[in-house]
Amino acid sequence: MSKSVSRLTNLLLSSNGSDIALLLLRIFVGIMMLTHGVAKIENFSALKANFPDPVGLGAGFSLLLITCAEVGCSLLVIVGLVTRLAVIPLIVGMCVAAFLTFPGFTMAASELALLYLSIYITLLIAGPGEYSLDELLRMTLRRTNSN
Repeated sequence: MSKSVSRLTNLLLSSNGSDIALLLLRIFVGIMMLTHGVAKIENFSALKANFPDPVGLGAGFSLLLITCAEVGCSLLVIVGLVTRLAVIPLIVGMCVAAFLTFPGFTMAASELALLYLSIYITLLIAGPGEYSLDELLRMTLRRTNSN
């Protein structure tokens, strides 16, 4: 048992530990946000009539934009492809949800959006980590350029 604990401790304290953490973070937050987007797709017609329009683009167009971000960008985040670019629409969406959607900002109303926002900002700064398609592409391009 102590060997397993020792291996786990060594892994978590190594540089690979942060890459594994970023992988898990990307997968979990991506799946969680994907469920919001899929629910919006399933109920698009019903949501369209009453969807908030805090920036004046129209309820239907606002719903379309956030649904595309929640589904498309979440899939990109999960696999780690153009991750830093993919989190930008999600950051914007969470800022709108947290600060503009409900009259009078309260932590209770904005807590979930702020939690997602903090995770997306973390991914924007840290990047996707070693276990991502971004890293695979970077390594492939490096090999191609060195030949």
